[in-house]
Amino acid sequence: MRRAAGKPSEGRLTIQARQEADRVLIEISDDGRGIDPTVIRHKAYEKGVIDEATLERLTDQEAINLVFAAGFSTAEKITDVSGRGVGMDVVRDAITRVNGNIELRSQVGQGTRITLSLPLSMAVTNVMIIESAAQRFGVPMDAVVETVRVSRSAIRTIKRRLTTVLRERIVPLVSLNELLALNTPQRTNSDDEFAVLVVRIDGEYLGVIVDECRETVDIILKPLAGFLGQLNGYAGSALLGDGSVLLVLNPRELI
Repeated sequence: MRRAAGKPSEGRLTIQARQEADRVLIEISDDGRGIDPTVIRHKAYEKGVIDEATLERLTDQEAINLVFAAGFSTAEKITDVSGRGVGMDVVRDAITRVNGNIELRSQVGQGTRITLSLPLSMAVTNVMIIESAAQRFGVPMDAVVETVRVSRSAIRTIKRRLTTVLRERIVPLVSLNELLALNTPQRTNSDDEFAVLVVRIDGEYLGVIVDECRETVDIILKPLAGFLGQLNGYAGSALLGDGSVLLVLNPRELI
């Protein structure tokens, strides 16, 4: 279909970011077939999103903007990834909650461009993703000193506290699963070694035993609301690229 339209067989998705005044603009564009406003109009009418009078007077751009309507979808069948009516309306609401804007432009046969406008003041935090009890958490990198592997035989108990020696320094150890009241023992690798995330709190070093230490990512940290906002052990949450929610720990409050 792309070759018939005079395009390369492989599609192109472009993401660009730039600063304008006190805003950050993120543009996501493709060279696909674009959004047909006529199709959008009739789908919206069929689903009862608009009435017949609105159908006749909508401009092409207004019709395209209907993709932000709650529950709207052009998919013919419902699958795990499309047709459920949950999508662009959720994106718009999330952007609006942080005082941002989203703009959608599309041309049939040429492609689609989405522009996100976000406040420059939004907190971008670099975190390390860790795993424990089959769950993922984030830890702000400004608290992380290093990640190490500590064998079970190198762990000692001093005054009822687990400790180990790292670089000629006695470092107390705590289990993340115990801190989070997760009823699962920390697991080791094939060499019977624990993954330890060493953090610094008020100048003191502490080793947090986790199951795995993963990659570091830049996230937009959002404070927890409602009841969750009262949990001091969490700094906030973030939405990852795969759509999952990452809870970010606050080591100072957690420990």
